[in-house]
Amino acid sequence: MELTLNGARINYERAGAGLPVIFLHAGLADSRMWSAQADDFAREFDVIRPDTRGFGRSEMPPGRWSAESDLLALIDALQLKPAHLVGCSLGGGIAINFALLHPERISKLVLVGAAISGTSPDPEDVKLYANAAAARKAQDYEALNDAMLELFLDGPHRRPGHVAKPIRELVHDMNERAMRVDLQASPPDELDPPAADRLGEISAPTLVVVGDLDVRSVLRNSDLLASEVPNARKVVIHDAAHLPNMEHPKEFNRVVREFLVEP
Repeated sequence: MELTLNGARINYERAGAGLPVIFLHAGLADSRMWSAQADDFAREFDVIRPDTRGFGRSEMPPGRWSAESDLLALIDALQLKPAHLVGCSLGGGIAINFALLHPERISKLVLVGAAISGTSPDPEDVKLYANAAAARKAQDYEALNDAMLELFLDGPHRRPGHVAKPIRELVHDMNERAMRVDLQASPPDELDPPAADRLGEISAPTLVVVGDLDVRSVLRNSDLLASEVPNARKVVIHDAAHLPNMEHPKEFNRVVREFLVEP
């Protein structure tokens, strides 16, 4: 499905009926990363999976834009009631910002390995990014893709290639386009002041989900969210890195569903 929102053609998938749940993907992925959640949650929810502008099959016209404005336009276009937001990594950062900007438009938040605007990478993680940074500088996109998968899909504590081939091939394919998104030609608007200084303003019930083998910065962010968001709790998924919903879908789906159906 496709809608033109704020001057860009935005792709999204939709299935099921009930209270709306919007799944926001990670920065090395697109809406396909939620395939193991889509059919399951569609049994009792209205499941919506957009491709963020520039990712998947959504276009990225030149000029400034805002992921939060695009999300609001999608909610308005689909005439949704207050929706649950489930966001991973980049998508988690969008969900946090949206919760601060439009608290009346959401019901519950699920933040999976979420980015938080206004935070800095852990110094130990900067060393881990060296291979990816060198590949990006050389514009060697195949090497960049491999480096990103080793860092975020396998995680820094497991051997490269640890995660099963079907998941690896899908993430590799999703990241093929994601890593070429030119944010200099189309810079996104940033939340001001950033979310890191405003987490106490989030009013929605919040579930923080993190893989225990993720990079140090993400683990630190999960602790920050759990301690600073007033109505938050944290769940750790073991033997998982940055995409726990893909590595352990049954466990992830159970934990998230239980949270969403709580009164």
